[in-house]
Amino acid sequence: MLKDWFCEALALQPGEELLLPAASKAEATRLRNRLLKLRDEYPDQTDAESISIRVTLVKRRFFVALRREPLSPTVAFKRATDGSIVRITLPTRERLRRIAIQDGLSPEEIEEVLGSAEKEGKDA
Repeated sequence: MLKDWFCEALALQPGEELLLPAASKAEATRLRNRLLKLRDEYPDQTDAESISIRVTLVKRRFFVALRREPLSPTVAFKRATDGSIVRITLPTRERLRRIAIQDGLSPEEIEEVLGSAEKEGKDA
């Protein structure tokens, strides 16, 4: 049944949340842990990682919240040792290489794709 709720959460729009009621904080924690394990085992990790799972309290009642988070795979933030935060992005070439590897392209095909992308970038 938890798998069904997790699949339902995958259908949420970014920012939407699914709340599963729990009788106690302990039960909510157990549900959360089972859902986290389910998320880790889900075949499409890119999609699964967009679901945050946490225990929350709403009107004095415990829930496990499954929330679809908007993810940007190309942008991250780096915290320096001095506490400052810097926005970083993956270079286009590296992103294309990672996608090509995930798609199962051979090294020759990857180089061909990357060469085409660079050529298109220069022509633009």
